Amino acid sequence: MKTTDNFCIWDMYKCPLHGWLLLLLMSLPIICVGQEGYQRSVNKGFSFRTSIMADVWKGKVVSKKYTTTIGPDFTASFGLSENIAVFGSYQYLFSSKLSPVEVGFLLFTDKVKHQNFAFGVNYIAGSTSSRLRYMAEAGGLIGHSTINIYQELYGNFVDIKLKGLGFHSGAGIEYFISPFLSCDATLGFNIGKYKSSEYLGVSYKESLNWNRIQIMLGIHYHFAGR
Repeated sequence: MKTTDNFCIWDMYKCPLHGWLLLLLMSLPIICVGQEGYQRSVNKGFSFRTSIMADVWKGKVVSKKYTTTIGPDFTASFGLSENIAVFGSYQYLFSSKLSPVEVGFLLFTDKVKHQNFAFGVNYIAGSTSSRLRYMAEAGGLIGHSTINIYQELYGNFVDIKLKGLGFHSGAGIEYFISPFLSCDATLGFNIGKYKSSEYLGVSYKESLNWNRIQIMLGIHYHFAGR
């Protein structure tokens, strides 16, 4: 009777499909154990993000339609844990054209630009062993808008400065290229009310609502991931 030979590495070369498949199956437990606990993302500690942002805004009285512009966003955050962080951000939005609205006798809106200061809390879902994390944020917003006004009577332009407070919220995804560097996409929404205005050096009380939608694409540097 013919007996079978003992299995050896050489048999894997003679029958590569069975041999290499067997080796792969035997290696799976080792691979899984090795990957478990491997840190691919870090949110704890200090981090800094810079983003390019598209902003869609509408303000009561001063704009008939939504206006669209772009600008940078700079955000500093501190992760209290891997899932909770506090943040503060500064946004600058470039000037955009308004549909003319008469806001006074022969005074017509022409352009608008914005500066915003946001602050709040982030919630980051997912495990540090995953490159893909999900986030949600909520907080307050200090809004500054400058409306460029055309004075038809004098044929020149002046600025009306509006200041107010609002509520900010957002949600997005974050992908970690390495434990210290990630890229993210965020959809934000905020509403608020302008409480004061300044025109020709004189301040006035106001009650003008605004709302906006923002889309941000950013690069995020996590110092604790180094």
